[in-house]
Amino acid sequence: MACPPRGRGQPARRLSGESAGLHPELDGAGERAGGSHPSGGAADSTRPLDATRELASAAGTLTYGEVAERLAAKVADCLDEVLDTEPAAIEFSADWLRDIHRCIAGELFPDWAGGFRSTDVQVGAHLPPPAFEVPVQVRNFCLDLEERTRHVAGVESIAELLAWADWRFQWIHPFKDFNGRVGRILLVALAYRLGLPPLDPAAGNAERADYFAALRAADAGDSGPLKELWLVRLSG
Repeated sequence: MACPPRGRGQPARRLSGESAGLHPELDGAGERAGGSHPSGGAADSTRPLDATRELASAAGTLTYGEVAERLAAKVADCLDEVLDTEPAAIEFSADWLRDIHRCIAGELFPDWAGGFRSTDVQVGAHLPPPAFEVPVQVRNFCLDLEERTRHVAGVESIAELLAWADWRFQWIHPFKDFNGRVGRILLVALAYRLGLPPLDPAAGNAERADYFAALRAADAGDSGPLKELWLVRLSG
């Protein structure tokens, strides 16, 4: 996916939000902080998105907040391109996800953007699959998503599908960082392909605690709470 110039997709800008990242708690703040922590190490679960954590980038050493500002425009560009594509032409695959990640992070992190993580990580209390399993996990996720998409009928099944995709992608945590942003674009693309109006899947401040609890429940095998959150979003 080539990032388009800004200005083509007005709907995407309505979706961009303040941080331009799905689930801020999954991309640097909250219980499921998005930065990769070596498995077995302590994850900093309270670090805010604009904390003084620094990242070495192609533009020099930047704080996470500075990185977030630069990535925001890239996320909006990717959303523009998704919403400029015919819904039926969107096909979810490992290559599609890698292209999204490369589009978002390639300018700042060319050495690893667009590639799956190569180390085992811990995300808050969650232990994603080991790195060697990630390619197979992502491939199976995309095949499963494509098959499930063919069988949706009605708002209940749509909410169930969105909840499953929301949880499963973050459960795999395929990239070194910025999984939340890729997940946001994935969910927008999925909703668009299902014929839904543009929606912003980011958890608002009021529902964040419920969202954390729903993710933990899904990790334990109960997707009901997350489905209920999606039903509320779809009815809003």
